[in-house]
Amino acid sequence: MAKSKPGKKFKYDLDAVLKVREIREKKEQEKFAEKSREYKKEKEQEGKIKRKKRGEEEGLRTVYGKGPIKDFAEVLRRHAHLGIVKEDLDKQVEKVIEASRRLEEQREHLISSMKDKKIIEKDKENKLEDYKKIMQKIEIAFLDEIATERFRHQK
Repeated sequence: MAKSKPGKKFKYDLDAVLKVREIREKKEQEKFAEKSREYKKEKEQEGKIKRKKRGEEEGLRTVYGKGPIKDFAEVLRRHAHLGIVKEDLDKQVEKVIEASRRLEEQREHLISSMKDKKIIEKDKENKLEDYKKIMQKIEIAFLDEIATERFRHQK
C-alpha cells in the first residue's frame, strides 16, 4: 500500500475482486443447495422403491404362506415383478451414489470459493491495520510538531 496522506479515507484496492469472490461464493452456495435438493430427492425415491420392494416381498410371502399354490402363474408374475422392482432399486442406488458424488464435488467447489473470499477478506483486514498504523504515525508526528512549535513559541 502506498503511503497514506492525512485525511484520506481507507480505500482497499481489491474491493472489486472481493465483490467478485462474494458473488462467486453465493453462486456456489446456490449450486450446492440445488445439488443437495437433488440428492434428497433421489434418496426419497430410493426409500419409496425400498418400501415398494418390501410390500412386494410381503405379498409374495403371503401367497406362499396360504398353503398349496393354486395359481402358479400369479406367483411367477409376482416374482417377475419383484425382480423388476429389485432392478429399479439397484438403478436408484446408482443414482443416489451419483448424486452424492456430485454433491461432494460441489461442496469442494464451495469450500474453495469460500477460502478464496476469506483470503481477500484477511488481506483487507491486514491492509486496514497497516493503514491505521500509518495514520497513527502521521498523527503522532503531527502532534509532536505542534508540541515542538508550542515549546519554541513559549521560549
